Amino acid sequence: MGSTGDSYDNALAETINGLFKAEIIHRRGPWKTREAVELATLEWASWFNHHRC
Repeated sequence: MGSTGDSYDNALAETINGLFKAEIIHRRGPWKTREAVELATLEWASWFNHHRC
């Protein structure tokens, strides 16, 4: 058994993963290299953490 709030943490993680996949992986694909995906991931994470409203 997990601690109190674990289900909320899992739901939040699933929401963020879905948002990332919708905005980056599916919208910008198909990807040519793994490095391109990694760079896009870093850019999206920076935007998500620092610039979104």
